[in-house]
Amino acid sequence: MKRFTLIIMTAALLFAGCGSSGESTAGGQSAAEPTDFSYAPVTVTTGTTESAATDEVSLEDLAIDPPYSFNPDEMLPSDFGDYFKTQYNSVTSTYKLLAGDRYESEVTMIKSPVDGPSVYVIAGIHGDEEAAWQAGKLLKKISIKAGTLYIIAPANKYGAVSLSRLIDSKDPNRVWPGDKNGNGAEKVAASIFADVKEKSPDFVFDLHEARIISDDRDFLGSSLIYTTLDVFPDDLFMDIIDDAQNGIICNHKLNSYSPGPAGSVNRTITEKLGIPTFTVETFRGYQMEDRIHDQLDIVNWVLKFYGLE
Repeated sequence: MKRFTLIIMTAALLFAGCGSSGESTAGGQSAAEPTDFSYAPVTVTTGTTESAATDEVSLEDLAIDPPYSFNPDEMLPSDFGDYFKTQYNSVTSTYKLLAGDRYESEVTMIKSPVDGPSVYVIAGIHGDEEAAWQAGKLLKKISIKAGTLYIIAPANKYGAVSLSRLIDSKDPNRVWPGDKNGNGAEKVAASIFADVKEKSPDFVFDLHEARIISDDRDFLGSSLIYTTLDVFPDDLFMDIIDDAQNGIICNHKLNSYSPGPAGSVNRTITEKLGIPTFTVETFRGYQMEDRIHDQLDIVNWVLKFYGLE
């Protein structure tokens, strides 16, 4: 019944923010060195970000990518919320995709000696969506109690340097499953798709961020996107939405949308490989610490569901 209700409630829409095919202008600031920085997750944010209690602040009026004054590279996931604090006896290693090529990238593998499911995290295929790949980089520092966790972050390392969504002027989230002999975006997509196919994980994350593109386009805000519920374990999707709506996880309530656009990570992995896939969107008008917190909170929820955390 939950699945039937969710299908009725969720409608397909034209994707903006993460779904726009145009180049976006990044307004982010370089992270400064932290000075006695301490982060405590908030449940109601006001002023420069969303007000959970009132409608005083319009999302359309929020500045995209507000500056921040901490360095995620010098922090742990547990600095952003009450998760990933337990240390398990897992082993972390790395391997290359497209080794020796100018488009070479690196996957981090965290493996527990205890058998269990596997989860693959593709973080930041759009390089201007910083909280997505910063959350992915933070996940490389965790340990897991069972199974295997794969992380590629940033998935678009070229775009992450310049805060651009594109590779060789092409959107790497519209060319999946890619082409190993194609342009840069197609080669990157093909290498990640081939690795996901080989590893055959139980679940895939596609971490993104959203922004308002124009007045006549919808935007995704904080949301979860799926292509079909048929491949998901019973009630997983509705349960996580319930927890987000009830304030159990995330600083900002989640919308849900379907399906992923043609040529995207989400739709391609779901339709071609039959693997349940979440695209996670956090809204770029919120503070960076809020966005990283919510990305990590959602991943933590799913890792607990599968028994990795």
